[in-house]
Order: sequence, then structure tokens, then C-alpha cells
Amino acid sequence: MSQPRPAAFPAIRLLALGLLIAGVLAACRSASPYEGLGGTELFQMGMEAFEEEDWDDAQEALEQFVTRFPGHAQIADGRIYLARSFFNKGEYISAAAEYERFLQFHPSHGMAAEASLGICRSYVELAPHPQRDQEYTERARDACQVTANEFAGMNVAEEAAELREEMVNRLAERTYQDARFYQRRNAHDSAILIFEDLVELYPETQWAPWGFLGLYRSYDAIGWDEEAEEIRDRLLFLHPDSEAAQELLAEEDGP
Repeated sequence: MSQPRPAAFPAIRLLALGLLIAGVLAACRSASPYEGLGGTELFQMGMEAFEEEDWDDAQEALEQFVTRFPGHAQIADGRIYLARSFFNKGEYISAAAEYERFLQFHPSHGMAAEASLGICRSYVELAPHPQRDQEYTERARDACQVTANEFAGMNVAEEAAELREEMVNRLAERTYQDARFYQRRNAHDSAILIFEDLVELYPETQWAPWGFLGLYRSYDAIGWDEEAEEIRDRLLFLHPDSEAAQELLAEEDGP
């Protein structure tokens, strides 16, 4: 009768031990570093990470804090620092959402003005170049207008107004580019409609004079002499020193 090989038993034991150790290590890795911590401890961890500019750890700790301890005495601070963490990470959609939550839960808080400006600034960061879709530019314009109106007289209102003006100019530029697209293809009816929107919606921007010049050229191209002359006079009256007006006068003077 053959005898069992003693060496097999140690090998089985070693395999079982290895599997046990691997399981323990996996469990340790999956355990959250925030498990079992109280609200104050979580908040302090988040603040320490924020001060060290470790935005990932700050965000994780503060998300745990605001989710698990909504009634904590420092919940407002936790929310505003969570929003700041997202903004500093460049995650502007999440930042805007957190600033909006702050205003939803703490509309009368002393940091409400900062939160409102934070929404404005987040959408400004998302606003694309004029060649692309301008959805976020429009959101930025509207959000900045809200901040400028609700916190008039404060520094945040001044900054918001400046950012709104920047967004309005960007929207005007996009409108001008759309009109020129049709004008270059001799689709003057479409170009005229868009140029009219430009001068009516964005009269204070640097693109308004170019809108009048575009209107003049399209009316002239389709032989609407009376309309062209009226637009010429409006351009020279409203924007006499503009580059567009000087260009029109130079064309009339000829070579």
C-alpha cells in the first residue's frame, strides 16, 4: 500500500494561509479611511487637506462630512469648502452644483455672496470660445447677472458685472460670426436677421458697429438702397469713431 506524501500537507496549509492573508489585505484596502469618524473629525480632516491643497482628499472628506452630518454646527463651512475644492480641482460643473446647494440650504449665510459669485465664476470657466456652442456662456451671463443684482454695492457684484460683460461680448462675437457665415455665402436674408439680433441684443458691445456694417453690406448687396442708407446713418451716428464706421467711410471714398 502506498503511503501519502507528507510534503503535500504543508503545501496545502501554505496555500490556505496565503489566501487568508490576501483576503485580510483586500479587506483592509477596501475599508474607508473615514469609517467610524465623527463629524468634527471629518471636517478637520477635510480642512487639513484643503490647507495642504490636496483637493482630492479634501473633497472626499468633506463629501462624507456634509452627507453624514447635515445638522453639524460647521455644516455651512463644510459645504463652502467642498465647493471650493471642486473649483480648485477644475471640476467646475460640480463646483457650481455645490455652490447652488449652499445657497439652497443657507440663503442668508454670510458666505452667500461668495457662493453666488462661485456659480458665476464656475460657468465662466466652462464658457467656450465663440466658435463652439455657447450654452455655458449663456448660463455664466445669467448667473453673473443674478450676483450683480442681489449683492449690489459689494465687491462680488463688481466682479460679477465685469464677468457678465465679458460673457455678453463673447455671445455678441458668436452672433457676428454666425451672420458672417451666411453673408459670405450670399445668404443675405439670413445674415440680415442675425445682424439685426446682434445690434438689438448687444448694442453696448464692441461687435455692435460691425453688426451695422454687416447689415449695410447685405442690404446693399440685395439692392435695398433705402434700408442700406438708413443703416449707414445709424452706424455713423451711434458709433462715429468705431473701426467699422471708418471702414465704411474709406470704402465710400474709394481708392
